[in-house]
Amino acid sequence: MNATPLHASLTYPQGYLDFLSMTPKRGHRLGNYELQPEGLEKFNAALRALSPESPTLTLDQMASAAQRALDRYPDGGQPAFVTSRMATLLRLESMVYDAAWEPDDVLCEHLHTLQAYVCSSDDLIPDRLPVIGLLDDAVLIDVGLQLLREDLAEYEDFCRFRRVAADFAGITSAETGLTRAHWLEALTQSRGGRSGSYGRARTRFAPDPRSTLFHIT
Repeated sequence: MNATPLHASLTYPQGYLDFLSMTPKRGHRLGNYELQPEGLEKFNAALRALSPESPTLTLDQMASAAQRALDRYPDGGQPAFVTSRMATLLRLESMVYDAAWEPDDVLCEHLHTLQAYVCSSDDLIPDRLPVIGLLDDAVLIDVGLQLLREDLAEYEDFCRFRRVAADFAGITSAETGLTRAHWLEALTQSRGGRSGSYGRARTRFAPDPRSTLFHIT
């Protein structure tokens, strides 16, 4: 059984910022594979599409970051950073594809940018490489997460709201018919009728399921 290093989760504690700070000294090779400028341009193009103001990365920075992962996972396991960010992509997909959440165009565009790169067969680091194959994908997802983390937090709150109502009524979440508008209405009610801005540093709504029953048909 392969053991995961105790410090493995600390490989990139600051995500994308760790890649920016990598000292570019080691060249472009990763074992038998050499990073290609064309792949880097594709990566940086996706990065610019997500966040035009973000600094782009160099081949040396990516190679240095990838080597750190290879050094810390000699057993061939997947870095915790990669695992967590790939799971984040699945959650972002759930949010955008949830019709009850009514995602805006910006959310959809960001997700499509991420999906296009992740599904590409000629990205910066081939997916087939052990340990680091999904590292470049994870870096882009990390940038997307920083941009959308408040939206995702609000969506998670909505999911809890919908799930509590569903459990109370003994039905599925989809059967509740609850939408983002219902969640916002319940949030306003919990604040004594004060509307205002609901997000970005708000207190999470802990719903009383009885207050949502009138929404369930």
